[in-house]
Amino acid sequence: MIFGVYLAQLGFTPVAIGIVLTATVLSSAVYTLVISFIADRIGRRKTLVFFALTDFVAGTLLFVSKDWWGPVLAGIVGNMTVGAGEVGPFLSLETAILPRTARPDRRTLTFSVYNLVGYGASAAGALLAGLPNAIGYSPLFLGYMISGLLGAALYSNLSSRVEPHPGAARRSPLSPRGLSIVARLSALFAVDAFGGGFIGQSILSYYFYLRFGLDLSTLGAIFFATQLITALSFLLAERIARRIGLLRTMVFTHVPSNFLLIAVAFAPTALSAVSLLLCRQSLSQMDVPARQSYVMSIVDERDRTAAAGLTSATRTVSSSVSPSLAGYALANLWLGTPLVAAGVLKLAYDLLIYRSFRRVRPPEEREVKAS
Repeated sequence: MIFGVYLAQLGFTPVAIGIVLTATVLSSAVYTLVISFIADRIGRRKTLVFFALTDFVAGTLLFVSKDWWGPVLAGIVGNMTVGAGEVGPFLSLETAILPRTARPDRRTLTFSVYNLVGYGASAAGALLAGLPNAIGYSPLFLGYMISGLLGAALYSNLSSRVEPHPGAARRSPLSPRGLSIVARLSALFAVDAFGGGFIGQSILSYYFYLRFGLDLSTLGAIFFATQLITALSFLLAERIARRIGLLRTMVFTHVPSNFLLIAVAFAPTALSAVSLLLCRQSLSQMDVPARQSYVMSIVDERDRTAAAGLTSATRTVSSSVSPSLAGYALANLWLGTPLVAAGVLKLAYDLLIYRSFRRVRPPEEREVKAS
């Protein structure tokens, strides 16, 4: 969350900040694309450990360097997220792994708990964002270093169940059926992610910093609240999905959240803007566990790593362009432009994915309908 503000305090212009955030997101996309093809061959555990160690390297760069190149290189080497949730190779591999740990009727709940823990940890991190006002950035960067080492240790102790079934690592990463589904989903996810890139957490925090002059302590409290609300919404998402289905959950919760996002841009005071943002966050990420469960349910098990990686890489590449455009808009256009652009693009995605996939149901939903 503090990355954009940290860059600003180092003297980066809004456009330069957007470019650095774009490079950060794009490097994560490259990592994700590569592991889509090789992770099942070299081992999922080894791949996860490797990327945890790149986080340690990135944290070290931030900790030891106060020059401009330190954060730039850290953003490229590590897997920092400029949004509110996890992206990159960790998400792709864990998404492919989780369905093997639960029954089909518990898959969405598993993803909900997974995201609940992740966003809960992110909320705690946001609460610590006010520390630089009192003791500087170094403790946060040191914590980032330690988290990389801790992650490597935990990943190295995962059981062999996380690895794909024998024979899954084949020359073609996707079956013909899987390729057709993934291509269509990737195109649609690209629209959503391109819109989302305009409102990554670093961009949003920078927006509130510019528009209302909020300091890091206040921003930390705000984004702690947004992450906490988001985390709690995941458990409700699973209940909604059981009643109306995964795809409808994705769309019907997403549409009102995007109207609320557009409204944030027109809010006259910090209090009204934050209130609208909190309302938006109570709905905006309910689609995440539903989307993950949906994708993993409509492709074959042998296609899951590639499907998770390729759809995630597509989202990441698409979102990598937006921060630069958002930085330009913040510097040269109306400050609310990134929020409105994000809301409109995401609404278009909602309509398109519902129209394209409304007849494609997960196996467990087809069974319920048949009975």
